[in-house]
Amino acid sequence: MPDQKTSTLRNGETEMLTEEGQDLLGYRPNWMIRKGNVILLLVLLMLLLLSWFIRYPDVVKTSARLMATNPPKQITARVSGSLTELLVNNGDQVKKGQYLGYLHSTASYSEIIQLSDWISSAIIRGDTSGVENIVGKQLPIFQNLGELQVAYQEFQNRFEICRQFFSNGYFPQKKQAFEKELQYLNSIRETTRQRQNLESEQREMRNNEFKVYEKLARDKVIAPLELNQYKSRLLGSDQTLSQLNAQITANDISLHNKRSEILDLDKQILDLQQQFRSALLQLKSATEAWINTYTLSAPESGTVLFATTITVNQVFTSGQTVFFLQPDTSAYYIEMMAGQNGFGKLKKGQNVIIKVNGFPSTEYGFLRGEVNFLSDLPSASDSFLVKAALTNGLVTNYDKSIFFKNNLSGEAEIITNNRRLTERFFSVLRGAVRK
Repeated sequence: MPDQKTSTLRNGETEMLTEEGQDLLGYRPNWMIRKGNVILLLVLLMLLLLSWFIRYPDVVKTSARLMATNPPKQITARVSGSLTELLVNNGDQVKKGQYLGYLHSTASYSEIIQLSDWISSAIIRGDTSGVENIVGKQLPIFQNLGELQVAYQEFQNRFEICRQFFSNGYFPQKKQAFEKELQYLNSIRETTRQRQNLESEQREMRNNEFKVYEKLARDKVIAPLELNQYKSRLLGSDQTLSQLNAQITANDISLHNKRSEILDLDKQILDLQQQFRSALLQLKSATEAWINTYTLSAPESGTVLFATTITVNQVFTSGQTVFFLQPDTSAYYIEMMAGQNGFGKLKKGQNVIIKVNGFPSTEYGFLRGEVNFLSDLPSASDSFLVKAALTNGLVTNYDKSIFFKNNLSGEAEIITNNRRLTERFFSVLRGAVRK
């Protein structure tokens, strides 16, 4: 018979316990079971504490495009042909207007550049000293202008015409002769004027004298024949004055005609000067058109980048990109089109994460930006334009640089509210309760 033990109950009575009962009362549970509630409470408190420190932001997702205020420039071939000279290397720093290469042409590039330089200096000399200063010097001779040879020969003909008139002194000498004749005519006119004044004074004296003798004749002091002598002298003065007036009129007509000849000569000079300037500007336009067609030059200062592997004698088609020019200074920004959903949460100064499609975020990372513009009016697609400045330029969070190409597309996440997990949980709980 198994051993039995007794246990005292609360009412003081005793109770006999079996062996199984004794084993059950003597069992000590595992510490996990004994401390389970405390551990569970600590875990809950830890999760609650973590949810207070961990933030989970609210975002508005939208499409984005990478833009620039001064984007890289494409330098394209304007005519189909081979590249006869390559003047730069990939990555070289170049200045505005610097030549990068020449496309095939029948002209000599060195002569074209010399002609362009001569035209520029001729225009400056013409503006400061006149056309005479240009045609007074020998015109440069070029034999290998190719497509520009005909235009240059036409200008050369105009140059020789102006040279004959200006450099040989034809116009200055002729104008000097006209001006000398004007001086003679003015001198004759002045002399005639003096004679007219003297004759007028003499006529006045003879008129007074005639009046005195006319009174004496009425008083019969002198004979009428003697009065006629004084009258004849008065009429002679009148006739002389008439002749002098006619001479002055003829002299004025000669002066007017001579001035007209001088004006015609001046107009002829101006016409020749204008024709020469027009011919010079036409040659300048033709030269610039040739340079723009057959040369590849930098539109501004910056870094030149090859669009592909480039070698001399490589053939390019018209419109094909040969170089890219990365400007020295440029500002980059992001354009986004945000829809109606969540637009009211957007504000200036909010952070933006941009993942560029052409540069996978798993390899290159993402760009960071900050909202600096919000459109007040929707576009035709009922979306709002949002712009963001790039915080670190084109450097990603992986410290990698992205090569800019205009209108690179991507995806943007605008962080509207960087809330804690606790706040998000209780906001959801409040929403459920209000329902």
